[in-house]
Amino acid sequence: MDGIRRFYIGSFTKDAGGEGTGISLAHQDVSTGALSLVDVVAQTTSPAFLAWHPDGTRLYAVNERGDASVTAYAVRADGGLRELNTEPTGGNGACHLTVHPSGRFLLTANYGSGHLSVHPIRPDGSLAERSDLIQHEGSGPRTDRQEGPHAHHIRVDPSGGHVLAVDLGLDAVLTYTLDLDAGTLAPGPVADTAPGAGPRHLAFGPDNLVHVAGELDSTVTTYVLDPATGALTHQGVAPSTFASAPDDNYPSEIGISDDGRMLYVANRGLDVIGALSVQGGRVKPVADVPTGGAWPRHLMVAGQHLYVANERSHQVTHFVLDPATGVPEQADDVLEIPSPACVLPAPQ
Repeated sequence: MDGIRRFYIGSFTKDAGGEGTGISLAHQDVSTGALSLVDVVAQTTSPAFLAWHPDGTRLYAVNERGDASVTAYAVRADGGLRELNTEPTGGNGACHLTVHPSGRFLLTANYGSGHLSVHPIRPDGSLAERSDLIQHEGSGPRTDRQEGPHAHHIRVDPSGGHVLAVDLGLDAVLTYTLDLDAGTLAPGPVADTAPGAGPRHLAFGPDNLVHVAGELDSTVTTYVLDPATGALTHQGVAPSTFASAPDDNYPSEIGISDDGRMLYVANRGLDVIGALSVQGGRVKPVADVPTGGAWPRHLMVAGQHLYVANERSHQVTHFVLDPATGVPEQADDVLEIPSPACVLPAPQ
């Protein structure tokens, strides 16, 4: 496997309105960054987001459907996946998940119902029965998209002390503390975005910066996280694109360069990667780069390479980051794959 890195690609499947069949394995040529498809390694309903266990031997997937669930897999020596078990989340429309750095708990955001779910992870990597279910409450000014809570993203801050949940329906980022004995979430500070911003995903940067992509107003809102309390202090707002974004532009994923000086936002509608510079707490768009496909659902920064899952054109496109400017430049290779939703490299 010298010179090869494994990538796993989640998809929207036919039983949930997409054209994919599950989780696919691809190989990256580390010398060029090019991806080549190996095979579908797990057939399951709409594994639209994937997450690694810290030990790199277990993989977890949401099943984004009405009766949402999460599935645990063991990774075989050849990169194939062996299903360990599946547990219901207690909500619907599970759309994002992450494993706590301790490796002991899986945390899931359920978009449809506005729930957060916690599942203990057993020593073999399988999931125990849910230990907590948190219901968000409230709504936002956009009655078409914010009629109620829509938990869209859940992450643990770099210190490991706080769980941050991004809720599109509430225009808020909510901080929790996870009890590692009970597996329960205790509420903490809440940071608001602008009304109608529809916050979707976040990226952690150096110096305790937190950057939040607004799906409904095409913005990036930047905060400073207090590691002691989990409180977020507002720093500023920037457009998610260099050009003016139309009303039907909907940012999805936000990523950050390894050195923290560039942000990358996938913009569905304009179908561009918004490249934004970060100087201190100030964020500024510097370029829009076409994604080479349609409806970029997700992007992933992997060293000097960036990959975009273009859901509606059924492609993962590959970009190389300019070492001087940080702006992506599209490479020649394109991976054809049905309804890609998430691109996740194996840990190194």
